[in-house]
Amino acid sequence: MKHRKLVKLAVTGLASALFLTACGETEDVSTKSKTEENGEEQSAKPEEKKEESKVGSRSNPIKINEMAAIETVTYDDSSKEYKTMIELSVEEVLRGQDAQQKLKEMNEFNEDAPEGYEWVLVKSKVKVADSETEDHPFTIDGIMNFKFVSESGDVYSGDSAATTEPDFSFEMYKGNEKEGYIAGLVKTGEDAKMEYDSWVGNTVFFDLK
Repeated sequence: MKHRKLVKLAVTGLASALFLTACGETEDVSTKSKTEENGEEQSAKPEEKKEESKVGSRSNPIKINEMAAIETVTYDDSSKEYKTMIELSVEEVLRGQDAQQKLKEMNEFNEDAPEGYEWVLVKSKVKVADSETEDHPFTIDGIMNFKFVSESGDVYSGDSAATTEPDFSFEMYKGNEKEGYIAGLVKTGEDAKMEYDSWVGNTVFFDLK
């Protein structure tokens, strides 16, 4: 499987030319709500700025229905890198009985959550917004690239898996957009987060409430 490498987080909606010439100059994540993306006006709701919490960090995660623009790379068969920008968002979150019922509808053999735990089912969307290559696909996988982190900071093992439909596992070329589900077990009622992991030490956290 081709490995991906997260280079940095960028402002959603940057023009392709800016992205391809200015890669490596920004460290923060900026987000855009779906209503802003569709051109709908919103009343101003100023939020307190967290001085030491970068957007997309565990203490300041990406909210539901916000898109994180993530600059990464695509590799070809010779391990040559191509700068690539993906847009990643959480569209919907189901937990507890709602998640379990949905998982049973997806696959009757999905097991019930053990005592003290509940299933969380995350509907996510990813788009390859830009890339230096149109000939090599970017790859993302719901099991390999995502994990759930507990309120106390534990990373859940992911040993118990559930089959989702559609599964969040894609090979995608520039301009393509996909949607699917990521499932995991968390302690009942806790404020867990979902983490996107690039496997090179860089991560983006998503809120699940």
